[in-house]
This record gives sequence, C-alpha cells and structure tokens, in this order.
Amino acid sequence: MKKQEVLNLFNGLQAVSNLPGAKWSYAVARNITKLRPEVEALQKAFTPSEEFNVYDQKRIELAQKYSVKEKGVPKTVKVGMSEEYLIADKDKFNKELFKLQETYKKTLDERKKQVDDFNEILEEKIEVELYMVDSEYIPEAITPAQLSNIMFIIREKK
Repeated sequence: MKKQEVLNLFNGLQAVSNLPGAKWSYAVARNITKLRPEVEALQKAFTPSEEFNVYDQKRIELAQKYSVKEKGVPKTVKVGMSEEYLIADKDKFNKELFKLQETYKKTLDERKKQVDDFNEILEEKIEVELYMVDSEYIPEAITPAQLSNIMFIIREKK
C-alpha cells in the first residue's frame, strides 16, 4: 500500500467512524489506531515552516487589501475546491505579490522542495497489517463514496 493510500484510508475511516454496528466500529477503530502514527508522521513532514507561515499571512493580507469589498468585507469566489479573493486591481496586486515573493524567495524555494519531497514520500510503499471486516457488517447507512475510500478493510464473502 502506498503512503498516499494510507492517508486516504485514514480519512475514509474517520468519515465512517460514526456509523453503527459493534463489529464495524471495532474494525474502524482498530485500523484508525494502526494508521495514526504513520499519518501523524506524514502530517509533520508536510507542516510548513514558521517563515513560510509569515509569508502566507502577508500574501493573504495583500489579497485582502486588493480584493473587491462588499460592505467592507473582502469578497471571495469558489475556484475548484478552494476559495480565492476576488481581486479588484490585479496589476497592483501582482506587482506587490512579486515583491513579496522576491523577499521570501528562499522560503518559497524551501517550501517547494518540501512539497516535492513530500509527494515522493506519498509514492513510497508501506506494509500495514489492516484489520479486515466482513462485507456483511458494512452499515446500511454507508454511501458509495464512503465505501470506495475504505475498500482496503473490506473482506468479501465468496
């Protein structure tokens, strides 16, 4: 199993941890417990430096400064799965952002390397002994999306 799959499985298990059934709950809890140390190590490896956090806060403040305001509140728009500020004066914003990026060039390069290294780590294989649960114990309330994220722990009866 790749480390990316470990992360996905951990998140999937947390999403179904409130579903009923003693055997189901036991299997979910056991697997969360087994995966937690690896997930915490991955989270630590991805945590940005304090210097990057300072840069990011300044970048957000800059975006807020140049954003369209509604009743004094910066307006955001949904882009994909995230929200971005709707920028009123893109030229001025981009000029100041470029200066900020130049000031924090070393920090941004370090963060890029950290993200690249992290993505390599996610491709590494890891041996995890999962606690399997028979398909007959899958709660009826589970959705197909939830189930697809945790198929690694399901044992199908033949």
